[in-house]
Amino acid sequence: MKARHRKSLNALAGLTLAMAAGAGTCGAAWAQDALANIANNDSIVIDGKTFEVRGGRAKGDVAGQIKALGARELGGGAVIFRSGDKLFIAEGSSEQSTPHAGGLIHVAYEDTDDRDLKEIHDLVKGKRDLETFREFLTPFRLPENLYIKALGCNGVANAYFFRENNVPTIRICYEYLKEIHDRLPREATREGIEPHDALVGQLLFALLHEFGHAAFDIYNVPVFGRQEDAADQFAAYVMLQFGGERAHRLVRGAAYSYKGFIKDLQDKPRVTLPLAAFSSDHGSPEERFYNLACIAYGYDPRNFASLLDKEYLPERRAEVCKYEYSNLRFAFRDMIGPHIDAARARDVLARTWLPDKPHAPEK
Repeated sequence: MKARHRKSLNALAGLTLAMAAGAGTCGAAWAQDALANIANNDSIVIDGKTFEVRGGRAKGDVAGQIKALGARELGGGAVIFRSGDKLFIAEGSSEQSTPHAGGLIHVAYEDTDDRDLKEIHDLVKGKRDLETFREFLTPFRLPENLYIKALGCNGVANAYFFRENNVPTIRICYEYLKEIHDRLPREATREGIEPHDALVGQLLFALLHEFGHAAFDIYNVPVFGRQEDAADQFAAYVMLQFGGERAHRLVRGAAYSYKGFIKDLQDKPRVTLPLAAFSSDHGSPEERFYNLACIAYGYDPRNFASLLDKEYLPERRAEVCKYEYSNLRFAFRDMIGPHIDAARARDVLARTWLPDKPHAPEK
C-alpha cells in the first residue's frame, strides 16, 4: 500500500545501533560502478607513479599495523580518482549515498529547534547511525532511490514509511529515539537481556520493520493479511539469518520492548480489553510478541528452547512454529531473494555488529 502512514513498534528502547560502520559512499558527481568488495583485512594499493592497482592482505596484528601506519577510519567511505598524473582522495559525508544497482539510499538528519531533541539529533548524527543502517542494507538491489530521514515530528514518537513526493521514504522521529533512550535498561534484566542487546535488537527490528514496508512497495510484493504483520515477519527473518548466539541476542533484544508483557507472563493473568482495542491495523503487543517468539523458535528450536522452557511460548503454538517459519522462508526467498546480492549478504552477516557478550546466552 502506498502513501500510508505506518506507526512502528511502541515503547522501543535504544538510541544508536552502535555497530561497526564503514559504508562505502561516493559523491553524486562521480560515475558509480561496483568493481569488487574488499574482504576483512584485505587492502588496495594504488601506485602513485604507474597508477597500477594491486591487492594485499594484512598479516599478524592488524590493530597494531593500523596504529603503526597512523591510519584513520573513513566512516563514510572514500572516493579515489586520478586527474592527469596525480591521485586524489575525498572522504564521504552523511549527505551522500551508497550505490544500489540503479537506486541510491540517501540519509539525512534534519535540524531541530527543540532543545529536548537537540541532544538526540547530535548523538545519532555524530555516531552516523543512519549510515550504519544503510550499510546493513547494501545487499538489497533497489530499482529506485530510497530516503531515510531522522527528524522532529511535533511531539509524536513514531517511525514510518510512505512515499514523499512519490519517493520511498523512511522517517524516524527524534521523539521516537528519545523514548527509546529513556526506556533503555541500565543493567542486565531479570531475563538476562543486556542493555546493548536491548538497544541494537529493538532499533534494528524497528528499522527493518519499516524497510519491510519499503521493500513490499518498491518490489511490488503482494501481501495477504495485515501488512504490519508481514513487516514484523520481514524484520524477524532478516535478524535470524545471523544465526546462533547473534540471532538469539538480537531477538531477545527486540523482545525487550514487550518487557511489561513478559513480566506478567509467569502470573498467567486474564486480560480484559475494550472491543475497539482489536480494531487497529497493528496487532496487539501480546500478538506481536508471540509471533516474534514463534518465528524464532521455528527457526531454531534448540537455540530458542528457553522460550518453551520458561513458558514464554505456549506449547500448542510452539507445535506449529516450524511450519510458520518455513512458510516465511519460502515467501522471503521467492519474493525478496531475487533482489538480494548474495555475496554482499554474506559479507554483512559475517561482520561483528554486536560487541562481545560478558556471558553466554541464557538456556
